[in-house]
Amino acid sequence: MKKFLTIFCVLCIAHCAFAKEVVVVQKTTEPYLGNASQACERKLIHKNIEVVNHLKYFEVKKDGKVIASFDPVNIDRNSLYIWAELSPNGKMLLFSTSDQGVFIVNLKGKILYKLGKIARATNWWNNRYIVGMIDEDDGDNFTKSDLVMIDIKTGRQMPIETEEGIALYPCANKPYIEYFTLDDKKHTVELRIEN
Repeated sequence: MKKFLTIFCVLCIAHCAFAKEVVVVQKTTEPYLGNASQACERKLIHKNIEVVNHLKYFEVKKDGKVIASFDPVNIDRNSLYIWAELSPNGKMLLFSTSDQGVFIVNLKGKILYKLGKIARATNWWNNRYIVGMIDEDDGDNFTKSDLVMIDIKTGRQMPIETEEGIALYPCANKPYIEYFTLDDKKHTVELRIEN
């Protein structure tokens, strides 16, 4: 009986941990004629800390003085650090590489989370979740793209339901995200995570 209760408790805890979903609370749409891939403002300054992305390495400055410089995943010569952004609390740096995917490091360059090629155009929603897109293309045009919220601690992906077939370049600003569609529209949705 004790073994059964232990297994039951483990299953209940696992269910609670994985039963979360992202719910769209409200949505607005407006025309957008800019470059959607560059629309998201990547925050690299938090209070007196600034991160400079030199594409092949990062520098961390405090009050204008360099306090750290690192190439955290030793990218190869054909790769770059892209989509870099500081976490809302200013303690973690999110970035991607074209060859290895998504990483989160501390401000000394120590890898905290290696998420792999889980999504592209990722950015912070809060200190635990990031948003990004999972897309496909034919070499010239997007053929599919879905938005996803990712729990950095577990790597669990939660789809963000959109009505459009191709949703691109999400920009998070909790509780909202903006995303773009091929018909030159910007969509803003309010999100909530529910169990």
